[in-house]
Amino acid sequence: MPKKTPLPPYLVKRHNTYFAVLYVPKDIQYVIGKKKFIKTTGEQNIKLAQTIANVFVMGWKAEIASARSKSDEPLINSAKEIKKLLKSSPKYLVDEVIDEEVARLHRERKPIDAQVFERIAKGKNRHLEEVAKEWKIHEEKRGLAQKFIDQMSNDVDLIVKQFPTSNFMTAEHIEWWIKDIARIGKLSASSVTRIISSGKNFYKYLQFIKEVPISEPNPFIVPTEFKISSKPNSKSLNKVQSWLPFEPKEIVGLYKLALDESKTLADLMLIAMHTGARIEEICSLLCKDIDTQNQSVTIVNAKTEAGERTIPIHPFIKERVEQLIEASKDDYLLTGLTKNKYGDRSNAIGKRFGRLKEKQGYSSRHVFHSIRKTFTTMLENAGVGENIAADIVGHEKPRITYGLYSGGASLEVMREAIKSVVYAL
Repeated sequence: MPKKTPLPPYLVKRHNTYFAVLYVPKDIQYVIGKKKFIKTTGEQNIKLAQTIANVFVMGWKAEIASARSKSDEPLINSAKEIKKLLKSSPKYLVDEVIDEEVARLHRERKPIDAQVFERIAKGKNRHLEEVAKEWKIHEEKRGLAQKFIDQMSNDVDLIVKQFPTSNFMTAEHIEWWIKDIARIGKLSASSVTRIISSGKNFYKYLQFIKEVPISEPNPFIVPTEFKISSKPNSKSLNKVQSWLPFEPKEIVGLYKLALDESKTLADLMLIAMHTGARIEEICSLLCKDIDTQNQSVTIVNAKTEAGERTIPIHPFIKERVEQLIEASKDDYLLTGLTKNKYGDRSNAIGKRFGRLKEKQGYSSRHVFHSIRKTFTTMLENAGVGENIAADIVGHEKPRITYGLYSGGASLEVMREAIKSVVYAL
């Protein structure tokens, strides 16, 4: 007697008609309320029945996964799997399964869960947590600083948890949400502005990949009560005051205190006082960036294109710079500084400076960058032209003629300019 051909998975035959069947795991039967799912395929042809059964089973598995977990991930995963079936199964069958699952989600969960499931399963929208990963790679390829990308990524993760698909990203919804998390988390105006800026960047990417129409206005707008302005006459509720320069005698006093606390911090301050360079620029200087013959230093790891420059070494620090090169044990001008996870050597020593100035009663408006302001102010008071000062500190030229066509001031011109910066040391 010939052996019976085993039926494909999930199929049973009753009265010449095939039924789809899936047994519910014992640990979840009390939640589902049954031991098995069973439904007729309405087919006597085994191949057609198998196709229909696969669609039914996918929906049942989604229900089991949702029952097992309160998280949205099983729901999202099942929506993605059902979406794949659209390529290989009759659309009307897949739509039937989707509609049944949507109806169940409306009964048993929040309406938003049903909407998200339907839009992803029918291919109307992508799951934004998945898109956020692609966006981050896109930003990394653009060459943005990793620290900046990580901060934006944290903000975008917060956004996509609230808005799983792009159809929910309306200006009204976003305004309500940002105000709510600002109230609950007691967020500052600057934090709200940063999150909105990250969202604006992410939304532009959604337009770039055509997930949302390019004609749609960007819905990420800072609410009026969180807008920040540095203009003194602004009606903004959140006014930002710029950093203040130290008086020359004040920074000299701090420098002398640093000599007793940390020679490296003192050297960092001394170089900043005589070059106007940013803390990150000084801490990333390699000994090879110093030309002792021409008495110049080339700054390559600058914040902006204009910041990459070659400037003269101030005569007052010439000898100390040569000593630092001689003493270096790691090829850096300031030897022995530790890097943070982003490779930044300025982080720890910058905090050390912060503690030093706070002990002396300086406010939050006095920071290490204030030394750069002190240097620039001293150049101005000495009558140094704005274009020459811009070349020295690495700023864009203020006027189009020199900014666009000039190759920059010569080393000798800049050398004469920085000689005007003199401290009572």
